[in-house]
Amino acid sequence: MTDAELFMDVRPLLAQGSDPLQSVVELAAAVEPGGRFTLAAPFNPLPLRRVLSQMGFSSQAHKLDDQHWHIILERDGQGRVEGEPTPEDCSGLPNPGAPLRREADGLHIDVRGMVAPMPMLAILRLVASVEADARIIVHHDRDPIYLAPELAEIGWSIEPLPSDLGERCFLVRRAA
Repeated sequence: MTDAELFMDVRPLLAQGSDPLQSVVELAAAVEPGGRFTLAAPFNPLPLRRVLSQMGFSSQAHKLDDQHWHIILERDGQGRVEGEPTPEDCSGLPNPGAPLRREADGLHIDVRGMVAPMPMLAILRLVASVEADARIIVHHDRDPIYLAPELAEIGWSIEPLPSDLGERCFLVRRAA
């Protein structure tokens, strides 16, 4: 394959609610050492970039506009993720509009129906703004598989809670 052929736009998949991870990993597996490919996404997919770094890809993200990023991935064996934000960067994120309510068992955030990456951004923004002993109950419509590593990096954990059919609930709190 030539470099011109190594391009994938995951925006349509995400708009349909599909997870592009398997397709991206399959494309990445076909890239020879020293090869490159470009990924078009509606946001900077840091969790995906970390997965690909484990496959030996270094990455750079270029924001073209608010809903269009190009991620340049090079299979150089080093696995660098350039431009990775610090936990402090999360506090300056725009409010994605997730409903919050305080109950006896903790602070509840409802991210159901939100399009990726807004649920993760809403949760990270909330975590960055609460006290260290806070208990956050997340109401989600799917498993937030990329959230656990993000939380672990800033000293928080996530665990599933019993929930009603059609809803996934998680407890987010400072890691012990």
